[in-house]
Order: sequence, then C-alpha cells, then structure tokens
Amino acid sequence: MARPKLQDQQRAHLAAAARRAIITHGLANVRIRDIAEAAGTSPGTVTYYYRQLDGLFQQVYEEAVDRFHRQRAQAAALAQDPAAKLLAAIDTGLPSGPDDELCCLLYEFSPQARRRPSDAGLRRTLYDRQVQLYEQILTEGSRDGQFTLALPAAEAARNLVALQDAYGYHIIAGTTVTRDQARQYLIGYASYATNTQLAPSVRPT
Repeated sequence: MARPKLQDQQRAHLAAAARRAIITHGLANVRIRDIAEAAGTSPGTVTYYYRQLDGLFQQVYEEAVDRFHRQRAQAAALAQDPAAKLLAAIDTGLPSGPDDELCCLLYEFSPQARRRPSDAGLRRTLYDRQVQLYEQILTEGSRDGQFTLALPAAEAARNLVALQDAYGYHIIAGTTVTRDQARQYLIGYASYATNTQLAPSVRPT
C-alpha cells in the first residue's frame, strides 16, 4: 500500500527538479540528464517514472498554471472591496522580477502552445482564468457602485490580461520596462476602465 505513495513523492521530487532545470537551461534545452542532475538521481530513474519528457513537462506546466491562478484568486479574496481586489490582482499578476520562478516557468511554456496541443490547452485555461478573475472583480465593482465601467467588463478584463502578459514579459526579459513602471501602466488603464482613481497618480520614470 505504501508503494503508490512513494511513487507520488518521487514524481513530485522529479517535477521540482524539472522546474529548476527549465529555469536554468530553458525549456527547449532541457535534457533527461539535466533533470536527473537537479534531482540528485540517475537518468534511468527519470525515464522509469516518465518515459517521455512531455509527460513531465505537462505536469510542471499544469501545476504552474494552477498555482498562479490560486495565488491570485486568494490575494483578491482577502481584499476588502473591489478596488483593493483589482489592485491585488494586478500586483499578483506581474512577475516580482526577472527571477520570479513561477512566472519564468509560465513564459517558458507559452511559445510551445503552437507546437504542443496540451500546452495550448493549458495556455487557454490560464488565459480564461485570468480574464474571469478580472471580469468578476469589475462586475462586482460596477454592481456595488464603486466602478463606472468605460467599456464592458469582459472587454476590460481581456485588455488587462493582455497588458499584464506583455509587461510581464518585459520584466522577465529585463528590458527597459521595470516592474514599478508596468504596475503603474496597468493601474492607469484600470483606473480609466473603471472611472476610479485606484492609486495616487505617479508618472513612471
């Protein structure tokens, strides 16, 4: 009876090692030996549990999508009103910096959506969940009278996700757009979309 539990533990250990290997080498360059080295085990152990790396990568991506959405939903749920929820969604939707492991993983998998049907499905799930989170907050704020929406909630939500994903890429890539700037740009759009001053007006430098 203990064997299935031990197998689950080993799979979780290998998934954690795969995450580290992807961050270190990039998804396109990861090999079985990289995962084995990160896990402190042999390549044979990796192939025993995952005959194809696609299965392991699928597990890593699925867990990352679930964790990203769960963290954001929890942060929004803890906020006291729609404006605070919207700010929480923005803050948790952007990478904390170029070394944000979870966001780095998500951006590593995004280019694969065209090549791997399973990745494309998870990418759609990630997008739909993000849109739904923003749309729920915007709808709640409109219903409560805190927001006066400048456009339909679904449209504003999709725009917020598009901006968040685009600026998130710049943060991960370390371009000239900083996290503080990206946050201000998103808050600026959200303030326009809701006709609400969500935060003090600070012009990004």
